[in-house]
Amino acid sequence: MAPSFEFEGKQVPIAQGDTIASALYRAGVRTFTRSLKLHRRRGLYCLTGDCPNCLVSVDGVPGTRSCTTPADAGMVVEREDGWPSTDHDLMRLTEAAHPLMPVGFYYKTFIHPRFAWPVAEKIIRKVTGLGRLPEDRAPDIRPTRHVRADVLVVGAGVAGLAAAGAAAERGERVLICDEGEIGEKVAPGPTQDRIRGLADEVRGFAAVTVLERHTAVGMYDGPMVALDGPRELVQVHPGRVVVATGAVEYHGVFKGNDVPGVWQARGAARLAGVHGLLPGARAVAVIAGEEGAPHVATLTDAGVEIAAVVAALDHADVMPDGVRFIPDGRIVRTHGGEAVRAVTIETEAGRQRIACDALILSLGLSPRDDLLRMGPEDPVVGAGDVVMPGCSLDEAVESGHRAGSGEADTSVDAAASHDAACPSMGDAGTVCLCEDVSVEDLHRAWDEGYRSSEIVKRYTTATMGPCQGAMCGLHLACFAKERSGGSRKAGARTTSRPPARPVSLEALAGAVHEVIEKRTALHDRHLAAGARLDWSGSWKRPFNYGDWRSEYLAVRERVSLMDVGTLGKMLIGGRDAGSLVDRVFPTRIEDLAPGRSRYLLALGEAGYVFDDGLVCALDDGRYYLTSTSGGADGMERWLREWADRWALHANIVNQTPMLGAIVVAGPHARDLLASLSDDALDPVSFPYMAHREIAVAGVPCRAIRVGFVGELAYELHHPRSRGVELWDALMAAGTPYDIRPHGLDALELLRLEKGHVYLAQDTMPDDTPAKLGMEWAVAMDKPDFVGKVALERMAQIPLERKLVGLRIGDANAAGDANRNGHRGDAIHDVAALRGMPLYAGEALVGRITSCERSDVLGYGVGLGWLRTDGDGEVPTALRAGDVAVSVVPAPFYDPKGARLRA
Repeated sequence: MAPSFEFEGKQVPIAQGDTIASALYRAGVRTFTRSLKLHRRRGLYCLTGDCPNCLVSVDGVPGTRSCTTPADAGMVVEREDGWPSTDHDLMRLTEAAHPLMPVGFYYKTFIHPRFAWPVAEKIIRKVTGLGRLPEDRAPDIRPTRHVRADVLVVGAGVAGLAAAGAAAERGERVLICDEGEIGEKVAPGPTQDRIRGLADEVRGFAAVTVLERHTAVGMYDGPMVALDGPRELVQVHPGRVVVATGAVEYHGVFKGNDVPGVWQARGAARLAGVHGLLPGARAVAVIAGEEGAPHVATLTDAGVEIAAVVAALDHADVMPDGVRFIPDGRIVRTHGGEAVRAVTIETEAGRQRIACDALILSLGLSPRDDLLRMGPEDPVVGAGDVVMPGCSLDEAVESGHRAGSGEADTSVDAAASHDAACPSMGDAGTVCLCEDVSVEDLHRAWDEGYRSSEIVKRYTTATMGPCQGAMCGLHLACFAKERSGGSRKAGARTTSRPPARPVSLEALAGAVHEVIEKRTALHDRHLAAGARLDWSGSWKRPFNYGDWRSEYLAVRERVSLMDVGTLGKMLIGGRDAGSLVDRVFPTRIEDLAPGRSRYLLALGEAGYVFDDGLVCALDDGRYYLTSTSGGADGMERWLREWADRWALHANIVNQTPMLGAIVVAGPHARDLLASLSDDALDPVSFPYMAHREIAVAGVPCRAIRVGFVGELAYELHHPRSRGVELWDALMAAGTPYDIRPHGLDALELLRLEKGHVYLAQDTMPDDTPAKLGMEWAVAMDKPDFVGKVALERMAQIPLERKLVGLRIGDANAAGDANRNGHRGDAIHDVAALRGMPLYAGEALVGRITSCERSDVLGYGVGLGWLRTDGDGEVPTALRAGDVAVSVVPAPFYDPKGARLRA
């Protein structure tokens, strides 16, 4: 019994070598998809995986390219769009309404009245898209492996195979990859024969690794190229890269160019020559390139009647005998709604209509150079059609040899010169098959003031679909170039960025399984105490030990421990250590005496906050610096970069891996430490924000008086190897105080009550100290520091938003709120409001970034962003949903800091 797969309730037989598309085509399927906006019929077109016309769902996974996916027995295949079915789609009526939905209509409509947009959004979501993701499908966890090679060759065509062979002959380790099986997309003939011969030669080299069905989805700094394989993600780290991804046939643009029955010549030839299927019984071929004639011959040999060949006069002598030849004509339009029934050709003699059921287009080649344009700064060169579209087989081999030998000059700059070779585009037709963007849409966008390819792209969404501009990218650039009078800037190719080919997030997530789980020395102690550990950056940390509110009360009422070994810890020495710290950070350093510490912010050159911590002055001119958990590596890079820029003699040692840290916090913190240490800990000898070297239970520690939780607290930085010993001693000595450790859940409320900011949770990438209300941490009278110039400039501009303290569900706000029908009572599920928008009356003015109910205060506290008026003021009476919120000063708890200074 022949193998088969299920297609919309029917069994479709599978022949040898079938793809899903060829099997469906053999079974009589002609409409594979419906267009995104207008729901026009779409049939097979390129058969190279470059267009969106053949996307289907396979085993529930949408967006699968049926023309390049092998057909396997047992598959469940469905078409993704059309209601009630793809063949009989009532949504095709949207085409008649197209004049009411011109390009960019979504920017202009449903704005007023406001209630219209939510209604329209639901409808738009239902009628567009590329299928639904399966919600109950088990995750397909793919491993990631890293491969190093001297040369990576992307593309196993003639040029790529020649490049791999040349590099191997030089004794280099070579990895060559292709998104399909080698030669599978090429119809039988001289090109396929050349590929087969070169492939056999390359496989004979021991130093060459061949990865078929591994798609290069992007090129990253290094260079590093990610390959999406059938069961793995491969990250290749090559010394140099040869891009031999070839070219795609020009997409023909004319009226009716997307009707089923219009074929690119390579696709039609592959269907006939590889799968033995006819793209039509009677075809018209339009040829503008050298490879068109062999494709026509392939179709003729397969039994297709060629009604006419339209080509330049100099192609006449290569046409098959007996074929009608129309010199120097152009295609005007196709006829037929559901499929091609005829085409109209125009020549100098006039127009003529020719009956046919297939239109074959061989209009020239556009380089598939996405990867090449991603690596202009890396050792990356191109070979073959990607830099010389339409080159002969011998030229492709020669180009590959030069690239593989490291002698090529075919770089990204050479590829850019082909932007001038523009495909013809009629005055009607679909330019972007993915997004249903027509010639008329491009002209409308231009007339509305969008005057470059990049801006027209954003307005029309052309090139933003599954094919990523493979069909329409060059058309868009040429359109803008022509309309701008030849401006190379306006008509530049749109930016190439990963992924070059569509790839599932599931595949990219393969690298996640290689994340190193960082653990502190106390990891096993936390597990033994019943902690719930989870990710905090790259660290596994305790979030709670079963009852976080009891942990919170231990800090506020008794004493508690917390493992903060994840903090970044830097030692900075050398004769210029003070200069480096003073010039990098906005904190005043010159008057920081040894034995004292100070809070610091880390600013980028634009004045934006990216980290914070403490700086401790040591006796010998050195400095000890702490940064946020997970920020150590970034802080180290930052310090080294500036030390190098300024040529400073400063030594930076990242001590994060070698040091642990434990916070002892609570009213009895001093009593606990005093029971284990002979060092002076009284407020006079060891005041707030001081640091000392002490011994606790015989373990040497750098103790820092800190106040993040708002209580008397000491950070004990100690050798990591002695962390368990110190933790056990503290826990044992704390028994009389009913000591218990606390995790991040308790810390969330503790720090909120003090109004302390969590970077990334309460902040955004462009936050300045002024927006965060932290101008006090910046010494603007210092001669200089990183970001000072930017802060001075921004000080002249009114703040557009501020981070403020919020009192949630309190009695003060209840009166106004209740009069407006909102709750003003105590809200017990305050944490659920995190992320909620904030309204002043009916105006959306901000959002809540952090919030929780405070046990000691009796109401909810939080932080949030608010838009300011022109004078920098913010509204004070707010609501989040139906909960009353008021703006109040922070800190909420112990605002004068008496407890932490005890």
